Amino acid sequence: FWADQRKWTPYLFVAPCFVTFAIFTAWPMLRAVTMGFQEMVGFGGQWEFVGLENFQEALIDVEHVRVALRNFFLYVIGSLVTQMPAAFGLALLLTARNLKAKGFFRTAFFIPTVIPGVTMGVIGAWLFNQSRGFINELYLALGGAERIAWGSLPRQILPMLLLIAFWRWTGRHAVYLIAGITGIETSIIEAAIVDGASGWQLARHITLPLLRPVFAFIIITAAGGSLLMFEVPFIMLDAGGGPGGQGWFFIPYIARMAFNQFRFGYATAIGWLVFFLSIAITLVQLKFFGFGEAR
Repeated sequence: FWADQRKWTPYLFVAPCFVTFAIFTAWPMLRAVTMGFQEMVGFGGQWEFVGLENFQEALIDVEHVRVALRNFFLYVIGSLVTQMPAAFGLALLLTARNLKAKGFFRTAFFIPTVIPGVTMGVIGAWLFNQSRGFINELYLALGGAERIAWGSLPRQILPMLLLIAFWRWTGRHAVYLIAGITGIETSIIEAAIVDGASGWQLARHITLPLLRPVFAFIIITAAGGSLLMFEVPFIMLDAGGGPGGQGWFFIPYIARMAFNQFRFGYATAIGWLVFFLSIAITLVQLKFFGFGEAR
């Protein structure tokens, strides 16, 4: 084996990939499996086996985990209801034949997508600032009586986050839809136009059905991304808690438990629950959209 260099040289080239995967991915995942059933005792690095106590505590944690679960579902539904129609309309507009400077407009709408989450959180905190925020200035310019203390009430949490999400992600969704629209065969569109189809009929009966896989991809990735959102709520909602502790999302709460309360086992258990929740949601979505089924 060693005498023939051709037999072992390929393994040498792929070894860095497998070594880094083992150190930074496989080992942390295996360690996380055991950590979910343990809790650290003191600060000496010693661990105590607690069985299913961490998972049981997470399931009955009404003040934090269930609040995060509720906010996740409301955030996903609100994001899809507001962003999807806007992204579809934007995609139709940016694929119009008579539109000039399409590249410029597509880039302009896509730019917020590449802004880091920390920067987006800082921008959001400035937008909703009570004394010098743009939202309050706009509200006063439109006839508002006095400045609003945004973020001081639980009912203001989701509108704030959804507005930031709308600005950040609508352009990305539109780019995917633009790619789907440009991939539609022109002969189909031309045949519909010859048959007398209007612009609305083209969008409703031809473009929308053919974009079903693109919409499915957007919805699945949006749901997965919402589970992992961290920077924006962490910065805008007082380290993630928000007013009355009603602003928790999963990742900010996991970070709080792990690095503020040093409850690494409990944080790991919540992380596993989020992992299985993401799998369940994805499977439901794949079933709903009919992926993997014979047609």
